[in-house]
Amino acid sequence: MAAHSTRSPFALTAPDALWRYACDRYADPDVAAACLALQDRADADVCELLWLGWLYHLGLAADADVGEALAPVRDHQARTTRPLRARRRALKPLARPGSPLAEWREQLKRDELQAEREALEGLQALTRRGDGIRRRGPADGDLYTTLLRHLGHLDPRLTCPLRALAQGLATTKPAGREPHGE
Repeated sequence: MAAHSTRSPFALTAPDALWRYACDRYADPDVAAACLALQDRADADVCELLWLGWLYHLGLAADADVGEALAPVRDHQARTTRPLRARRRALKPLARPGSPLAEWREQLKRDELQAEREALEGLQALTRRGDGIRRRGPADGDLYTTLLRHLGHLDPRLTCPLRALAQGLATTKPAGREPHGE
C-alpha cells in the first residue's frame, strides 16, 4: 500500500492526504451531485462530509461533542468559503464567456477552492491532534449512519443524496478533478 493512501498508517501525517481523498471522491459525479444537494438543501458543509468519509476509511469517528473542535474550521467556512461561493454563484447568470465578469467569476472559483483546501487542511490537523476524534466502534454503524448522525435532522427527501454520498465515499475512486461546485 502506498504511503499516501488514506488507509496507510501515514495517512494522518502525509501532506494533503485529506485533500487528495476529497479530490478523489469528488471526481465521482454521483458524490459531487450528492454533496451539492446536501450543501444547497440541508446547509451541509461538503468539507465536513468528505472528512467524515476519510475518518471512516481510517477507522476513526468524530466524537458526539466534536463541534467545539470544529469551531475554527466552521468559522473559516462561514467567513471565507461561503461568501466566496455566494458571490461566484451570483455572477453565474451574468458572466458571459470572455467577459470581465466571467474572469472575475473564475477567480472567485479559484479562491473558493483554495478556501476549501484550507478547511480540509484544518480538518486534517484536527484529526492529527486527535481533537474530537476517536477509534470507530461497532456502535457507530455504517458510513450512512455516521453522516446522518453528523447532519442531525434531515429532510426525508434528502435520504437518496445522503445514501449516494455514503456509497460513493465508501468505495475507492480514481483521482480526478478538484472539488468545487457550479
